[in-house]
Amino acid sequence: YFAMLEAPRLWRSFLGLFNPPTALRLNRVIDETVRAVTGYMLGNAMTSIIAGIVVGVTLTVFGVPFAILLGVFVALVDLLPLVGGLIAGVPVVIIAAIHSVPAGIITLVVFLIYQQIENHFLNPVIMSKTVRLNPFWVLLAVLIGATLGGRVAGALGAFVGALTGIPLGGAIQVVLREVRRGPEVLEDAVTVVVVVPD
Repeated sequence: YFAMLEAPRLWRSFLGLFNPPTALRLNRVIDETVRAVTGYMLGNAMTSIIAGIVVGVTLTVFGVPFAILLGVFVALVDLLPLVGGLIAGVPVVIIAAIHSVPAGIITLVVFLIYQQIENHFLNPVIMSKTVRLNPFWVLLAVLIGATLGGRVAGALGAFVGALTGIPLGGAIQVVLREVRRGPEVLEDAVTVVVVVPD
């Protein structure tokens, strides 16, 4: 609580260590990075909640036991970019098929249709609007994050690495974009006030 209260003052003090143009660039990079990561997390959470609701409603219609719990499971696993729906879909479809074959088939069809919509429409649109990453870079960020996480902490590390790969990729992209701009002079943004003594 106290850290949250003091954070703005500490940040201003930290920026005060730099000259005004550098402080302004640093502040801009941090703001863009926070905006990109926050936008990604909110967008990813939204698509995951939609996936959980779609599957939960489908299972409820067919009377599959624990439909709400399975919907929550799908929503949580779907947080994993690109492959989360597939990982969540296999056990849910099997459980639905054990309840009844028509429920299993319809759940499979619903999963396949929703995953196509999410992977080819919702995710690329959300990533391009919030994180502003090309879909190829999204896939690359997920693969690199999963590989590094898997080497550090096994299967759980791979999951966490894939989950954090896109926001980290977005943050790196913001920093690289700022570095590419070079040490520009921010004449419009920085006003130098010269006080002349009487």
